[in-house]
Amino acid sequence: MSNPLFSFIVSADQDFTARIRNRLAGRMDCCIFQTAADCQAELAKYRPDLVLIDLAMPGDEGFTLHRALRDDFEFSDLYQLLLCAPEMLGREGFEPDDVLMQPQPDDVIEYKLGLLTKVFEARASTRSQMDYAQHVAFTSMSAMGELGVVMQFLSKSFACHNVQSVASLAVEALRQYELDGAVYLVWEGDHHALTTSGNPLPAEQETLIVQRRTLGRLLEIESNLVVNYEHVTVLVTNLPEQDADRLGRIRDNIATLAEGIESRIQGLLLEHDNLLKQQGIRYAVSEIRDSVADLHARQMTDLMQTRALVNHVIDDFEAAFMHMAVHTEHENQMIGDLVELRHKIGEIVSQPGEVHNKLKVVVSALQTLAGEIERQH
Repeated sequence: MSNPLFSFIVSADQDFTARIRNRLAGRMDCCIFQTAADCQAELAKYRPDLVLIDLAMPGDEGFTLHRALRDDFEFSDLYQLLLCAPEMLGREGFEPDDVLMQPQPDDVIEYKLGLLTKVFEARASTRSQMDYAQHVAFTSMSAMGELGVVMQFLSKSFACHNVQSVASLAVEALRQYELDGAVYLVWEGDHHALTTSGNPLPAEQETLIVQRRTLGRLLEIESNLVVNYEHVTVLVTNLPEQDADRLGRIRDNIATLAEGIESRIQGLLLEHDNLLKQQGIRYAVSEIRDSVADLHARQMTDLMQTRALVNHVIDDFEAAFMHMAVHTEHENQMIGDLVELRHKIGEIVSQPGEVHNKLKVVVSALQTLAGEIERQH
């Protein structure tokens, strides 16, 4: 024990009480009383750890005090060590916590009180451990309950598909902590603010948030707490400063809550970015596919026109040869050259265009990419 045991000693024997006090000096604080009335008067002001009562006091005063304490609800559990004669043991109403038969040498009484000091120290240590265990258990249960608010937010946030619903869910978490404040979200040059009161964000609070958004992850000024992430600031204006344990838990849980909000906002922004990419790719696919179809149609038209033109030119040449009186051998050779020329030109114009083939590959790849983004989304 950090403090000496505190005892009341009630006896009409002044020599006895003086000797006991001297023997216990430094080990036990003692208040000496010669009458039961004096003892009871002081009990109204101070509560000792134990009371030693000498039942040999005149007028049965000691036993009367013993019973008075046992019958008093406030003092019924007060530890009583009684000094008594053997014949008192069977007396009706005799309910001591411990007894010493009289007469006893002073050193025996001193030894007994020394043992009681150790007993009370052990009790105090056990009580302290139990109090500590109870405190830890209560703190753990409180912490689990408070952490459950964050866990509930994290589980529900996946159903939020816009920043406004995320802010609403986060403000509800602050209300469950019985905190006042606001959630302030920023993204791509825009922002959204929501307060626990449901009212518009006061100008002074918005100024406070804007000024402290770049000053660090966690700032605490008086009863205000500001937790910053890239896209979110959580402001709390009524921290429980009188409860150090809860203050620490609230600080940690709000930081975790803010991190959860930031994570969901980043997810929403990524989903939005993917959606824009998907729409852009689909538009590109549509444009390129139409261009390829148009290119193919033009290519087929050009092919037919080229074939017709080549055939017409060759027919003209053949007709010309018939009227030029060219030697038969030379005419056959030129006609053969024209036929070979027609064959080569036909091969050239009959092959699909290289650009057309490459564009078809690009369209196919973009369609695959657009499908993958859609599945991710």
